[in-house]
Amino acid sequence: MKLRNALLPLAGTLALMALCTALPFLWFALRDRQLDSAVQTAAARPEFLSAAGRENPVARELYYWRERSDGVPTYDAGEPVDAATARQTVLPGLQALRGVLPDAMQTAAEELVAEAAEVTVSHPADGMTAYDFSAGEERFLRLWYSDGGALVQVNGNVGSGDGFDPAAAAAAYRTMLGLDDFADWEDADPRGYGDPAPLYSTDAQLYLVASIDRGYFNLSVTSVSPEAYAEF
Repeated sequence: MKLRNALLPLAGTLALMALCTALPFLWFALRDRQLDSAVQTAAARPEFLSAAGRENPVARELYYWRERSDGVPTYDAGEPVDAATARQTVLPGLQALRGVLPDAMQTAAEELVAEAAEVTVSHPADGMTAYDFSAGEERFLRLWYSDGGALVQVNGNVGSGDGFDPAAAAAAYRTMLGLDDFADWEDADPRGYGDPAPLYSTDAQLYLVASIDRGYFNLSVTSVSPEAYAEF
């Protein structure tokens, strides 16, 4: 009896020590569950990029650029750059446009870049670099690249617009950029001159458009939140 009475306080002390030792682990486990719940709630908010969007390099980069800069242009006037260096830099993107531009326009664009008398480089926005090639007679070509190497905008007048179909060009441009995996692309309301063919994906949060007007053509893709798109 005396031994049992002596052991009872010891058992109580050990139990209290065990509880005190376990309490931090219980707290961390509870906190982890709260954080997981918060992350799941945040991921469900429409302004956040979807899991599929985060897996795509173009959607991911343009989304983070938008979040970082709010899409504010810098209006960089540009400066002259060595023509040979600029041609070498834009060559992969220019070649990737085969199948996006009609053959006549593709050939005209390549010839313009090869013979351009004036070449400038600018940074129209944070994380973007634009190369401008001018060959006179109002012929010019501008190619925008993201820091990740995506050709996010091409526009100009290369002296030929024959065969350029905006809807077909938009679809081919989307394929070129590796954006066909998003299944929710939808036709957007056309805006602007000519016959623009815009597309929007909520999962990618990307607005992509192809257009042509009196010889001036444009291909571009930019990150747009669902809320901003709803106000278009």
